Amino acid sequence: MRFSKIPGLEDEKKILVNSYNSNTIHHAMLFIGNKGSANLSLALAFSTYINCQNKTDDSCGQCSSCSKMDKLIHPDVNFVFPVAPTTKINKEVISDKFIESWRSSVIESPYLSVEDWFEIYGFENKQPNISKDEVRNLIKKLSLKPFESNFKINIIWLPEYLHLSTSNAMLKILEEPPGDTLFFIVTNNDQKLISTIKSRVQSFKVKRFSDEDMKNYLASHKDISEADVDQAIYLSDGDINKAEKYLFVSNKDDLDQLKIWMRSCYSQNFQDINEQVEWFNTLSKIKKRTFLAYSLKLMREALVSSIDESLSRISDDEMSFISKFRNTLNQKDFEDIIILLDENIRYLDRNANPKILFLDLSIKVSNLFKKVKS
Repeated sequence: MRFSKIPGLEDEKKILVNSYNSNTIHHAMLFIGNKGSANLSLALAFSTYINCQNKTDDSCGQCSSCSKMDKLIHPDVNFVFPVAPTTKINKEVISDKFIESWRSSVIESPYLSVEDWFEIYGFENKQPNISKDEVRNLIKKLSLKPFESNFKINIIWLPEYLHLSTSNAMLKILEEPPGDTLFFIVTNNDQKLISTIKSRVQSFKVKRFSDEDMKNYLASHKDISEADVDQAIYLSDGDINKAEKYLFVSNKDDLDQLKIWMRSCYSQNFQDINEQVEWFNTLSKIKKRTFLAYSLKLMREALVSSIDESLSRISDDEMSFISKFRNTLNQKDFEDIIILLDENIRYLDRNANPKILFLDLSIKVSNLFKKVKS
């Protein structure tokens, strides 16, 4: 990854380059950015720049160090990221055992989310976690001197998934790292980090991509119309990963399933509702969460559009659905559905039984329709 590959964010790039040139790099930097931001990409590009043998305002992209960073195989750059046990890997579950898949995932999509990563690998219904074993493994690596560079760089992706014992174990190496060691910690939610970690790092905030920068990036894809790009940008709210999904992954299946589910709840046909519960139960945890999050989004849009339709940021097919659907409930009912969906997403994240959860949710939504019709 090079700075030139990241759209926009020129100020952020200059700050990083200047910190290296003035020898003022903090040994532990916290790259703070929302999902779909360039926080991971900037950390990778900065690592590439630091190790580059022929750097100018950017890494050269041609030296052996840059070639290794392009493949994320540089011997002096370590990666730590959330993982989960599998049937084959259930002891000492650490990043190194999943590194090949993670490398290819990041190279393919440098703005990916943890949900993307877990779906790609097939962790299914597991919770993302960075265990204490990671720190032990990292300490072993840090006991070695850099192989071919001036610095040993450690990129920790999504420290919000650090187990509490892991967070505490990290404190000493963050405060007193071996010489020539850098930590680039990449987070989507710094509020979940313990204060003692935040006090040991230098925060570096990464803003969302501007619409213009996203347009220049997305327009590089072939066979994508300008209208499609504009629509994806409009819907994604600065999340470049989400914008790419809008372009290449259709929500049509989720929309069709939402229509069927709402129709079953509205008619109070419990045989149909039970079929929907069985369908929901067959999904992976990530797909379950995605469907509930999508339903939540459309319920919010239905509420917002009932106040002012110009505020909606949805596709024509979605607008056609909610234009009819919002007439079936009043504003208070939509607020209740939104609260229910939000609660159930949190319950799902806490490993609630998905079958019972979705059945209970369906009954409660059905009762809202019943109240309106009576």
